[in-house]
Amino acid sequence: MKRHSFAIYDASAGSGKTYALVKEYLKIILSAKQNDAYRNILAITFTNKAVHEMKSRIVTNLSEFAKDNPTEKSADLMQDIATDINLSLYEIKQKSKSIIKHIIHNYAAFDISTIDKFTHKVIRAFAHDLNLPMTFEVTLDTENLLIEAVDALIAQAGEDETLTKLLVDFTMEKTDDDKSWDISREILETGRLILNENNREEITHFHDKTISEFLEIKKKIQEACKGLGDECAEGGTSILSLIDSNGIDHKSFSRETFPNHIKSIKENRFNPKNKMFHEVEDIAINKTAKDRAIIEGIIPELLSSLGKIYENYQKIGFYTAFLKNITPLSLLNTVSHELSKIQKEQNILSIAEFNAIIHEQIQNQPAPFIYERLGERYKHFFIDEFQDTSEMQWQNLIPLIDNALSSEDLQGERGSLMIVGDPKQSIYRWRGGKAEQFIELSKDLNPFNNPDKHLEHLDKNYRSYSQIIDFNNDFFKMLSGEFENADYKDLYENHSHQKSNDKTGGYVNISFIPKIESSDPEVSGEDALDKTELFVLATLNTIQDVLRQGFQYRDIVILTRKRGQGIAIANYLTEQNIPLLSSETLMIANATEVRLIISFLRYLKNSNDLESKANFLQYIARNIQEELPVHDFIAKGMELKIESEFEQWLVAFSTDASGLLSFQNIRKKSLYEAVEIIISKFINPKKNNAYIQYFLDIVLERDIRNQAGISDFLNYWDKNSEKFSIPSPEGDNAVRIMTIHKSKGLEFPVVIMPFAEEDYSKKPRNKLWLNADEVDFGLPKVLIDNNSSVEGYGEDASVVYNEKKQEELLDNINVLYVALTRAEEQLYVISSMNLSSKGEVSKNNMATFFINYLENYSDFNVDKFEYEFGNPSKLSSESKAIEKPQNIQLVKESLNPKNIKIAQREALMWGTHQQKAIEYGNVLHEILSFIKTKNDVPLAIQKAIENGLITISQEEIVRQTIGEIVNHYELEIYFSEGNRILNEQTIIQKQGQIVKPDRMVLTNNNEVLLLDYKTGIHNQKYQLQLENYQSAIEKMGYKVSKKALIYIGETINIVNL
Repeated sequence: MKRHSFAIYDASAGSGKTYALVKEYLKIILSAKQNDAYRNILAITFTNKAVHEMKSRIVTNLSEFAKDNPTEKSADLMQDIATDINLSLYEIKQKSKSIIKHIIHNYAAFDISTIDKFTHKVIRAFAHDLNLPMTFEVTLDTENLLIEAVDALIAQAGEDETLTKLLVDFTMEKTDDDKSWDISREILETGRLILNENNREEITHFHDKTISEFLEIKKKIQEACKGLGDECAEGGTSILSLIDSNGIDHKSFSRETFPNHIKSIKENRFNPKNKMFHEVEDIAINKTAKDRAIIEGIIPELLSSLGKIYENYQKIGFYTAFLKNITPLSLLNTVSHELSKIQKEQNILSIAEFNAIIHEQIQNQPAPFIYERLGERYKHFFIDEFQDTSEMQWQNLIPLIDNALSSEDLQGERGSLMIVGDPKQSIYRWRGGKAEQFIELSKDLNPFNNPDKHLEHLDKNYRSYSQIIDFNNDFFKMLSGEFENADYKDLYENHSHQKSNDKTGGYVNISFIPKIESSDPEVSGEDALDKTELFVLATLNTIQDVLRQGFQYRDIVILTRKRGQGIAIANYLTEQNIPLLSSETLMIANATEVRLIISFLRYLKNSNDLESKANFLQYIARNIQEELPVHDFIAKGMELKIESEFEQWLVAFSTDASGLLSFQNIRKKSLYEAVEIIISKFINPKKNNAYIQYFLDIVLERDIRNQAGISDFLNYWDKNSEKFSIPSPEGDNAVRIMTIHKSKGLEFPVVIMPFAEEDYSKKPRNKLWLNADEVDFGLPKVLIDNNSSVEGYGEDASVVYNEKKQEELLDNINVLYVALTRAEEQLYVISSMNLSSKGEVSKNNMATFFINYLENYSDFNVDKFEYEFGNPSKLSSESKAIEKPQNIQLVKESLNPKNIKIAQREALMWGTHQQKAIEYGNVLHEILSFIKTKNDVPLAIQKAIENGLITISQEEIVRQTIGEIVNHYELEIYFSEGNRILNEQTIIQKQGQIVKPDRMVLTNNNEVLLLDYKTGIHNQKYQLQLENYQSAIEKMGYKVSKKALIYIGETINIVNL
């Protein structure tokens, strides 16, 4: 079966895309002549979990193929592959045995990785060209870096005059608009543009602009706005004069609306939200007006003058919108500079900059050069979850892939690319992943020179039962009518329908929480709380219904759009004793032991912090002591104000038996040691858990990287504690709560989706880039806030605004698609009707989608709150209980640091006799490289001790041996003063070869004395080596007058040549 050079698999949810990828991968490695074909394959996916799944599936299948009796699933796949690549089952079995053995011995070359890991690999390869230190570390914490950069920028106020004026003016503008004077939020928001590759092209226009130039542009726009405003007021005056000069009574106009509108223009009170007059019919005249004919005669002139005024107001609106963003925009270069400075100081590189760095570096490099740097030669490429691959990541891969697809190997075979994705699951636009990229490739676009391109639709759903597949087919086909964009409409109209598998049945339930009676259509804060309570109560009832059907807690997942909704559900279900697993329940900041450590550290930082003191006393009261009630114990501890008395009292409740406790001593320790002491003193070793282990890892990393003290760590913890949670344990029988974004790629027997009533119009909108007139602005692009006013800024602006609106709608419907396709057997949607007082359905609301569906496919009634499709009885067989992972026991014995000796070199293991002479010789060789004349010996030995080459106890023997060498009568000339000494100096010869003699002594009469140190016994090859050195030196115009070899071992041996 022919393999296409470029194959695109459009794979809807649950259609077996990983199976398709694994099958194609196995076909390549099994049909190859050699056993290491996997070395030439690069498979890229989106998450570490997906990497693990793909690797384990490939290895598992190869292992099964190698067995006499593979599992049924593997046997079927084996048969499929055998048919496709024309090999017998026996040949596949033998080949699999060889490949699996090869992979085990060369696992690092088995290259399946995330796109970020591959990018990291490329950056490491080009580190020198990019002027990056080879030891740079990668940071994922781009947000905190940015905050640090903005803080550093604001801290410069008062030093830089231009910057100070800009910041002060910006603060005043914000207070004039009745907004918070804190300007850091706006600067931070605009600063995020630097790290988001979606804005990369636009930002390049501002690279060469200084703050002063921006201030000039700002002044120019402000003057233009004033000029246009004056022009509009004059225009209003002219229109009123025209009406008055024709003797027209203002009352002749219906309610005097038109003349009042003109007066508002004349007096600079124009509001674009008020009624505007564009057509003849818009100007209403009273039926009884005597001057009707005169008015009708001048209407064309009135509308023409008004049209020009409206155009001016459009410009004013546009200019004003840009003025709101010009200050943060003018600081982009400064923020970018601060960001670079911080990264350089900390020797780190933000992961957000990876793609841009590579983009600049490899776009003009030939592919073979990049491969050479990587040390790899990839021939076949696989990209999973392509819809999540950003535009820049894709552009970075194209040169490598094009090279593989265009060139042939010695066997006449070309490379291949297989991409798998689903634009309906594209939910990462904010980080560069765009559905449009996949859609274009699915049509006519081919970025490669090789024209062999093939598109395949995987449209059979293997995950879900038929009822869920039917519901999703109908629901998303209906939603295709929401789109105006032809591509988006086609995506859901023609590419969302899936064929069923042999699992018939299943159950879908759409329910609505009861309406909250409220006179105010806008729900008040108190009612909003009631609404949340209704959603969590409905969720609890749904869980109980599902359990009654025979499902386990572990079969259920609750999906929410926002993290806060998940927290509300987690809190309520915990109160109801429902076992849970969620990012919140797994957050290490919520673990009681971690809270104890943090409270203790806060107290160590400030012994007057009574809240922290009470917090750690509460932990001891509840978990260690048993004598007093909790409150009494805390009160007793709080009474002890003198630290030494408090220590003496507290030591009685310590979990270790040392009977010692000194806060002052703990404060003197490194951060990691301090935390370890707190754990040993107050946390029972039997309570060893993953939270403490993970916390210790965080502390250690912070301690090593930043040499952090307690205060620095607590600041870091306050900003970042919510980011850390332990991985979810597989074996627990508990309900899972996660956001829809986290659920992508997963599947669950039962999915419950509460809060299905998101108001899409209230979403925080991204800013918009609009084209600008370079003559007016001095800029080709301007940044404005995204709101409905943009439509009034002219035709181009209206197009951009509506494009953005369609993109947002696609992203929202995609999130809904991901949520509703996670379910295998049962799907529960809990929504709210959100009807207006007139009983009308809201626009721009997720709930409206479900109501429209029920109107089309059921008997929707505002008084009916639950709709069922299918039978709720459990159909699937009992899922196998997953074995709980074994806990690794804590090592209770602690080592005394004084008993630990670190051997940095084998020289410190001189007790092993066979190593003794050689190692001793190597160490002396290194020490001799520090010595130029006899006077340098003491300093060289000191340096050797500091560098860990030798210990203090070995100092005397080393000093004696070096003394023998430098004072030896045959070698004295080599170490005397007055000559130029070159130790281990590299000589590059004409042919490109490199030589490095141990010691060259240049005398005043341009003669060279050559010395080389060796270990062991005399060998002829060393003599030839020295002659080679002599030849290289003499070609440079020097004369070698003396050369010698010194053999250093238990005795010193000198061979003059």
